[in-house]
Amino acid sequence: MTFASMINEFKALNAELIGLSIDSIYSHIAWLRKIKELAWKDMKHVEVTFPLIADITMEIAKMYGMLHPGASSTQTVRAVFIIDPVGKIRAILYYPLTTGRNVEEIFRILMALQKSDAESIATPANWTPYDDVILPAPGTCGAAKHRMDNLNENTYCLDWFLCFQQNNSHPDDPGNEPEGMPYPSMYPQRGRKNYRRNN
Repeated sequence: MTFASMINEFKALNAELIGLSIDSIYSHIAWLRKIKELAWKDMKHVEVTFPLIADITMEIAKMYGMLHPGASSTQTVRAVFIIDPVGKIRAILYYPLTTGRNVEEIFRILMALQKSDAESIATPANWTPYDDVILPAPGTCGAAKHRMDNLNENTYCLDWFLCFQQNNSHPDDPGNEPEGMPYPSMYPQRGRKNYRRNN
């Protein structure tokens, strides 16, 4: 229900959803019909519009490692695969059958991967959109010296190998909220994080 109710947020990130289970297509039809009758939290009359794969032979589930040794032979683990536009798996998350997926974390990973690809940066622990990001470490002594000698107002370093690019925009600032970005609703209590030393 949660993924289906947030399909527009995923589309805003140019991401498409695909579901898979080892149930039959008839089980899927019954499940989809029942979902539309349920209400949970702020979701009701949810219609699943993304594709669902009925992998009754378990061929795809086995290829993606979704049937773990010792687990039920009739249930896949709760897995999430983030696959990039060229078909490369960039992230895999496995959840126990008793634990629901964390959609905020899936969004965070997706946005971090897209930002890293677009800007050739890395994201620190607990990064959320609009936080400062990590610049690639210099590969030579000369490059390290050049970086430390040429810092600007948007770049700061904890040491030569750990430098950050400062993010000067935030959705709470007037005019800075990108169209379609799910950040404000997903992380309403979080502000930008800066990692400068307090000395």
